[in-house]
Amino acid sequence: MQKLYVLSFLLLFSFPLFVRAQFNGSISGTITDLKSKVPLEFVNVVLKSQTDDAVKGHEISLANGSYTFKGIPEGNYYIQASYIGYDDTRTAVFLLDNQHKNIRQYIVMDNSKSTLKEVAINSKKALYINTIDKKVYHVNQDIMAKSGSASEILQNVPLVQVDIDGNVSLRNAAVTILINGKISPLMGKNAAAVLQQLPANSIEKIEVITNPSAKYKPDGTGGIINIILKKDVKRGLNGTVTGNVGNKERYNTGTSLNYNTGKLNLFGSYSMKQDDRLRTTVNQRMQTDQVNRTISFYTDFLTAKTRPFSQIASLGFDYTIDKKNSFGWSGNFYLRNLHKDDVTAKLVTSISGNQDYDRLRKNFEQEKSTSGAFYFEHGFTKEDHKIRLEVNVAHSPETEDNQYTNVYRLPAIANQQDNTLILQTADTKQVTLSYENPISEQIRLEAGYDGQFNQHDLDFFGEAFNQATGQFVPDIQKTNHFIYNEDIQAVYGTYTQAFQKLTLMAGLRGEYSAVNSRLITTGESIPNHYFKVYPTLHLSYKLQGNKELQLNYSRRVRRPEADELNPFAEYADPTNIRVGNPRLLPEIINSVEAGYQWRKDGISLMPGIYYRYTMNRFTAITEALNDSVLVTRQQNLANDRAFGADVVVGVNLHDKLVVNFTPNIFYNEIDATNLGYSHKKSTVTWSANLNAGYSLGQLIALQLNSIYKSARLTPQGRYLPSFVMNLGAKRDVLKKKGSIYFTVSDIFKTQRQEAGLQGPFLVQHVKTVSNSRIFYVGFSYGFGVVKKKKDLQFDNGG
Repeated sequence: MQKLYVLSFLLLFSFPLFVRAQFNGSISGTITDLKSKVPLEFVNVVLKSQTDDAVKGHEISLANGSYTFKGIPEGNYYIQASYIGYDDTRTAVFLLDNQHKNIRQYIVMDNSKSTLKEVAINSKKALYINTIDKKVYHVNQDIMAKSGSASEILQNVPLVQVDIDGNVSLRNAAVTILINGKISPLMGKNAAAVLQQLPANSIEKIEVITNPSAKYKPDGTGGIINIILKKDVKRGLNGTVTGNVGNKERYNTGTSLNYNTGKLNLFGSYSMKQDDRLRTTVNQRMQTDQVNRTISFYTDFLTAKTRPFSQIASLGFDYTIDKKNSFGWSGNFYLRNLHKDDVTAKLVTSISGNQDYDRLRKNFEQEKSTSGAFYFEHGFTKEDHKIRLEVNVAHSPETEDNQYTNVYRLPAIANQQDNTLILQTADTKQVTLSYENPISEQIRLEAGYDGQFNQHDLDFFGEAFNQATGQFVPDIQKTNHFIYNEDIQAVYGTYTQAFQKLTLMAGLRGEYSAVNSRLITTGESIPNHYFKVYPTLHLSYKLQGNKELQLNYSRRVRRPEADELNPFAEYADPTNIRVGNPRLLPEIINSVEAGYQWRKDGISLMPGIYYRYTMNRFTAITEALNDSVLVTRQQNLANDRAFGADVVVGVNLHDKLVVNFTPNIFYNEIDATNLGYSHKKSTVTWSANLNAGYSLGQLIALQLNSIYKSARLTPQGRYLPSFVMNLGAKRDVLKKKGSIYFTVSDIFKTQRQEAGLQGPFLVQHVKTVSNSRIFYVGFSYGFGVVKKKKDLQFDNGG
């Protein structure tokens, strides 16, 4: 690790020496008005080569009208200046060489011939676009993003599924979620809760990468979802303010600010959200004793009330040293407090005795995360030829204080009390060094190093109330300490070449993983070190017209989380406990995907077929520990095969009606014979996502979103179908700088999660329903202070 940091800092401080070793030509001057002689600020100044008119530099004039280009190689150049209300001005060609290393160019601009009229341009960015290696969903085109959470917006993204608990999957498989292209500690085991609190209006776009290139960490069975947060880069001071009020005393508000001077870009944001969750779960099971064949019946009726309050803040800056060198820093803070009041009515009918009692739970949780990122980037003479060093660190402590009371009706005994205190801490460090070189217009090379160093500390303390002494005493069975260390170091390279109609992107990533699970309570240590190679291949072929074929392949991995490896039981409910498996192997996935893209007259079709073969797939297996307790732990299946087909249908009729419809059919076969099941199981499931928007003039818009998922397979049973529909409306006000909107989720209160388990000794049915019909009324306002715009800004849907 020390060698790595030394190497990184050597590279960092060698950049200025490298820059000085090149030809150090400079071009400077001032820009003034022809008549008034007043300096002109925010003029767009472009340096071009005489040979091929290629752009070699781009600057914006300062308040005194000055501009400077530094580090320019020898050659013949000219400058082109443009400014709203003025004629474009071009200088004569001049030579930069050893005899003429510092050139002065004074530019005078004339506005006598130009007249500027107000022009209204109405064009919407496409909601969903496709590239060679990713699909991009533009959140700012989604009305639900004005008031909802990231979890709710992800339900609208084609190919993405979100269950009632907020767990996210991609094409019915586990997914890795990135923030701004980086691993975030927030997206660990509590990702579902964080996504339910993260305001959607802080997101610019969501990238869906079903077969990521070797540049990305290969984690996630289904691929990667990359959430890109907003960071305004317009000149001057810009910002947005939003506020929403919902039913059940829900509210959220947020603001983001950005100040850009050209060289310095300052940005920050803050948001808070008060939520309210009410959930009911009915868990019914029939359990047969394997020895004496007696049958027991259990019914749990859980009512869980939760009011989480979360805050998210960010602050950072980007600074451009010169045309080739820049650096920046950003910091993020996340805080979530919640109070739960749960009541579980438990009814047990068994040969050993009947029971009827309530298990009360008072839960106080606090999650924090503090992270920081620093980068330094050096650009070479050629455009987009650069090297970048980035360091990310994060510290994420979590406290969960549970207080339980059993209130008995049958048998008639005294109340029982027990407590559990859980302290968890995640510390992550990531160092990346990336290099990009567009060798030519047809060839591009990327390479780099990616080092990730993670530690998870899980400390459980349990205690029970002693009726005789009237005091709480430690419960050894519920007290344990587990530490999980994971160091992953990788090198990667990708090569992209465009031929006449064919584009190829080939990549290779090699990773060395050093994993160590330490059971502090027992003094055991379980190391696991391995090296694996992950190849990727992306092909696209352009046909006549707006048609394109794509073929992708990637080899991926899904590594177990710390709590999936922790062998100590978690006793939230004494009759249903969860236990980790320290010998759980990582999943290895081979994924192939073929796609087609067609666009014409506002209609687009993007059908795709995919195949995944997974070795060691994780699955949750529930077994009877005794006649009254069920234990659930993760196991590895022998293998899993999945074949699916989907199509993203997009319709845009005159920017009035915009429809995205995504049906998906999925065949799944699992082989769990290694876990004692006698035969393979298979099923066919399907789902459909409909997202439709309609504009009533230029100021009013409506949006409808609907999701249906059919039954899904598990080794021991299946999940039953589910359906949800959401509605939103927006009206622009204050010359389109502000918006008033109304949203309602789960209009018909149909969202639920229902699962069945069928085995020779255990039959179980679990149904969960939440108060998912949520109303919001909100207002958003965007403001900006720009002294003078340097040029017209068009939205071309990129």
